[in-house]
Amino acid sequence: MNETILTPEFQAYLSSIEKEDIRAIGLKKSPFPEINSAEIAQQLKGLQVSKNKFPTFYKTQGIYFPPSINLEQASSEATANYKASLIQGNKLIDLTAGLGIDSLAFSNQFEEVIHIEQNQILSEIVAHNVKILEKNIHCFQGTFDEYFEKNPSETFDTIYLDPARRNASGRKFILEDLEPNILEYLPTFFEKTEQIMVKLSPLLDLSLTINQISCIKEIHIVALKNEVKDFLIILDKSITTSNPTIVCVNLETEQSSFTYKFNEESESFPVLGGPKKYLYEPNSAILKAGGFKIICSKYDVFKLHQNTHLYTSDALISDFPGRIFEILEVVKNPKKEINKTKANLLVKNNPDNIDTIKKKFKINDGGDITLIFTQSIDGVHIFKTKRI
Repeated sequence: MNETILTPEFQAYLSSIEKEDIRAIGLKKSPFPEINSAEIAQQLKGLQVSKNKFPTFYKTQGIYFPPSINLEQASSEATANYKASLIQGNKLIDLTAGLGIDSLAFSNQFEEVIHIEQNQILSEIVAHNVKILEKNIHCFQGTFDEYFEKNPSETFDTIYLDPARRNASGRKFILEDLEPNILEYLPTFFEKTEQIMVKLSPLLDLSLTINQISCIKEIHIVALKNEVKDFLIILDKSITTSNPTIVCVNLETEQSSFTYKFNEESESFPVLGGPKKYLYEPNSAILKAGGFKIICSKYDVFKLHQNTHLYTSDALISDFPGRIFEILEVVKNPKKEINKTKANLLVKNNPDNIDTIKKKFKINDGGDITLIFTQSIDGVHIFKTKRI
């Protein structure tokens, strides 16, 4: 860490260049003899990223920002706060803590949080930021194996980890690719806690994960503004069944969470039906979870087609967890009715993809109308709709 970055003079300078181009700043001569241009650019990027991703960092004077890769890999404050809302207790250990955004959120729910980070510089940065924020977090520089070896009898209310992917190949993402491999470490972890929370990649297959880990209590699919960010599993040592609760949330929207038991999906039989007055598209968290059938019984909607993940009803269901469209008309002659128009496009289970449709009908993005190209049990449709 470069201590000069923490001086009031530099902090004031950083605030004054907040809206400057990072690359341009990196090429300019530094006005500070003890801080080079690359370091200024690094701090500037951290400040700019933090405005939306880590607002607490943004509004706190004296935060030290790490290299870009650590900013990118860190959880957002919004998703970290959601994780923290799920658990509480006296002591939590974060085994793969990185920049510590999750640890900071957990510190609001636990009396003590232990932050484990192998990288010495990053660990020092986190220790500084923790001190500035006055949080009850103890930073340990090293591996969690080293921490456990030094503290063999210590136990925790919760163990949290966000494993890294070992293999960067293009093959299917599986649990065995993770570092640490949680399948190997579970017995060790359960000697020290009754509860484990693991953040996994959204690329992992939900059913396969449940088949491989029998003690899953809950699975949380977390989207932020309809982009899936986290696939969280909460493990409970006492659980031996394979029917966890699935919770789908879409943060920073007004949509309510969607919750069901895993087996409910396979046991559900959706009612298929042709298009009615309203169309519904579930949010990305529900689509990722695969709650395609259970949503029919939960919200009393019809599924357009077995392979179309759009739903319909005559009465408006205003609390549906996703996008809602009102059908204005059915397009019968697309070359005449929608050619060279301005509209948003939604394509579901249609022979043509969105790029082909745009080119075919010379459609420009934008406007208040959404054209939905899809298929129901009655056939292929084009709907002119407006967003509710």
